[in-house]
Amino acid sequence: MSYGLKPTIRERVLHTHWKACVEAIRDRFPALSPRLAAIVLGYAVDGRLPPAWDTEEIARKIGIPPGNFSELMPEIHRIVEKAAEKPPVNLPSTKAGSSGHRRWALALALVTLSLTGVVLADQNGAFQEGKSLGGSVNPSAFSGIKNGSAADKIPAYGTNPPETQFFQGGRGNLSGPGVAKIQNCATAAPDSDPIKRQECEAVNFMARNPQIRPQFNITKNDPMILAAKHARDNAEEFFKSLGINGGTGSGSQCTTRVETTPAQYSTETCSSFKEVNEQQCTMGRLVNIDTDSNFQCDQTINAYETLKCRRGTNVTCTGGGTGCAPSGIKMDSVSVSGFGTAVMIPAGGGYWDLTFGTITSSGDRIENYFKGNKYEIYESNINFTVVDKNSIAEMKLFYVEYDDHVALWINGNLVYSTTGGYKLDKCTLEFGLHGVDDGVHGCSRNYWEGGGNKYSPISINLQPYLYNGNNNIKIRLAVGKNGETMFKLRTLAYCPVTCSVSTRNDCAALEERAR
Repeated sequence: MSYGLKPTIRERVLHTHWKACVEAIRDRFPALSPRLAAIVLGYAVDGRLPPAWDTEEIARKIGIPPGNFSELMPEIHRIVEKAAEKPPVNLPSTKAGSSGHRRWALALALVTLSLTGVVLADQNGAFQEGKSLGGSVNPSAFSGIKNGSAADKIPAYGTNPPETQFFQGGRGNLSGPGVAKIQNCATAAPDSDPIKRQECEAVNFMARNPQIRPQFNITKNDPMILAAKHARDNAEEFFKSLGINGGTGSGSQCTTRVETTPAQYSTETCSSFKEVNEQQCTMGRLVNIDTDSNFQCDQTINAYETLKCRRGTNVTCTGGGTGCAPSGIKMDSVSVSGFGTAVMIPAGGGYWDLTFGTITSSGDRIENYFKGNKYEIYESNINFTVVDKNSIAEMKLFYVEYDDHVALWINGNLVYSTTGGYKLDKCTLEFGLHGVDDGVHGCSRNYWEGGGNKYSPISINLQPYLYNGNNNIKIRLAVGKNGETMFKLRTLAYCPVTCSVSTRNDCAALEERAR
């Protein structure tokens, strides 16, 4: 869709006048940055509607309501048509779209390929001339290379830059200083010293290059690929054309030699022993005599009598089961550090709910607890004491509401995340825009746009993560503009068991008789 621009004007904008049109829009609306002016031009050319936060920022800087963004286009069309009538002064910018830049890059590639035959045709002579020149200047070049000879030729030779303090023996954290350097170079005025200016030019190039560099599709039949394959498959002839004797053919200096390694022999021995143990045995009759017996033939004076009786212990227990107070959590140990509050509420059937987040003292969610604080990450910690984790029959995270995105850890273990990542940190994009980094999907502004409050029924067993003593729950909440969150943790404890022990002795009479 051309959106009111003539086809010839649109082609000029895309191919030769993109930068001039962006500057013309900024002349009319000085409050717009180059990036915002390019977004307005892109919408005027092909109707690409910018994201909501960009249209709001553009409307705010121009001074129009966000809903009237399309009404601005007639004036933008007049500015673009006037700028496109002037002669072009620069090659097309990559921001103008991929079509014009690809045509320019393709033309440059065709010219380069056409010159390849001429270069290869004379490469042997050029090689020999370069070889002779290098041999003639080597003595003087090597004689000038010595310690200290570069001090007056290389700026800042032998001095350490300030950034060496970040190395710290390989254990330094470079993320913060790196982001600060990118932000500083993005807005700093160019240094008057061309050598010092190269630092920020390199930083800006690396920070912006992934978005602005042209994209090419190089297939396996591309002339460059085919030429490389031909050089690889005909390497010997290629080297010979340069005056280098190499390769594996008949004229090569390389030869094939066969070496035979004689067989190696070694003699190894081992010993096997049979262990012999001393054994003993007794032969003949063994007679045991005790003092309680009077041994006479056919007469019994004293004899042993075997009798049985019962002696035991009875154990009687009461209690057990589940549903008794307390909940397994020490009731007076729950505390909050950060936003929100936490309350313990009986849920019926012996269950207790630990409700926490942006709630009232009765456990109800507070809508839009955070208001107007754009692009922020909030953190809160809930601490509670478990006297004996084995006394807890059940503890589950079963209810969550959130706006925009949230993540929850218990004792350092991530148990719930709405983004699918393993963290929820604030990060910085190009032009100083803020995003959310969840550790998996990179730095993105999409997680600021959670929309209205969301309810998610869940069932996550928390017992494997509990400790005896203090336990910690950490919440991190990402809020694009307005937001809140609420979690519910349901717990059930075993009832205590009370036991008594009694003994039973039916052997008292026999014990008295045996005395």
